[in-house]
Amino acid sequence: MMVAVHPWDIDGAQRAGLDGAWLRRGASVYPRAMTSPGCSAQDLKELANMLAAEQ
Repeated sequence: MMVAVHPWDIDGAQRAGLDGAWLRRGASVYPRAMTSPGCSAQDLKELANMLAAEQ
């Protein structure tokens, strides 16, 4: 899984076959021109909690 702040990193990783997670860090809108991330969270702590809940 590619975890990144920059949407272009997530878009590229997903196009290469990886899962993607976007750390919003205050941003509210993900660019529509890019492949939507599999999940998004405000920060790493929130992402970790989300992924742990899926287990």
